[in-house]
Amino acid sequence: MEKYNLPHEEIKRFEVYEGANTKAMPKLRADGRVPANVSQIMQRRLDLRNDDTGVKSFYMDKYFDTGDAVVYHPDGRVKVVLDSQHLRDMTSDTPRNGGALIIGEDVYNVLEGEEFKKGKLGKTGDWMSKKDVKAHPVWKVLARDQALLDDYADYIFAESKEKFGYDNGMGIFVSSANGDTPEMRAWYVYGLGDGSGADGGVDLVSGGGRLLGIAPEALSAPAKGASSVQRYTMADLQAFDKSVKGLEGTLHPDVLKSLTDLRKKL
Repeated sequence: MEKYNLPHEEIKRFEVYEGANTKAMPKLRADGRVPANVSQIMQRRLDLRNDDTGVKSFYMDKYFDTGDAVVYHPDGRVKVVLDSQHLRDMTSDTPRNGGALIIGEDVYNVLEGEEFKKGKLGKTGDWMSKKDVKAHPVWKVLARDQALLDDYADYIFAESKEKFGYDNGMGIFVSSANGDTPEMRAWYVYGLGDGSGADGGVDLVSGGGRLLGIAPEALSAPAKGASSVQRYTMADLQAFDKSVKGLEGTLHPDVLKSLTDLRKKL
């Protein structure tokens, strides 16, 4: 991550492994790290919402492959496997069909994960409203926590509206099995400018991969970002802004200024 000019402390806790996932994952594991999952990427972006050192921009602007898997069955079923051991164990020698890992029928049946019947994934292949994102079955699984999903969606939609004028985003994009056996791919999350969607079509042998390896101390230590001290969400901030606006013309300008200065720190 040195080439991104990030602080040494950040690199110690979160290291980027670029290139084909099948080659990068063994390096990540050999370093004693675990691949970040979708939920952890979401939380890291929230933790850094107040950052002004450039670290926030790195996480918001970049896409990341993750350790969460999606398995496509030839009959149209789809299974979301969180923190997939198969992805963690993959190497360049793991049997593949193109950019996907080949998963046998027996293995598919015993994989623990949320399974969706054909046509039951909810809206896919397009951008969504914030309301639809919060209720989307796949986003619910990937986020692992409704409160996290709600806060993240509020944050992403506010940021993308301010920076790019987007009203919709965070789409879910999926692939399918290309052969007659189940196939596994990894979920990846887009950067803010690309809509912050989640895509289950990762080519695991593509040279454009980017995994985030988390050090053990970062997994066990309390969050050091904004989440460790904040107890408010984007909805709280929006309510604050609305209340302050309603006080214009009532309070002395100096009082309003102190409130707006405080808001900038939140």
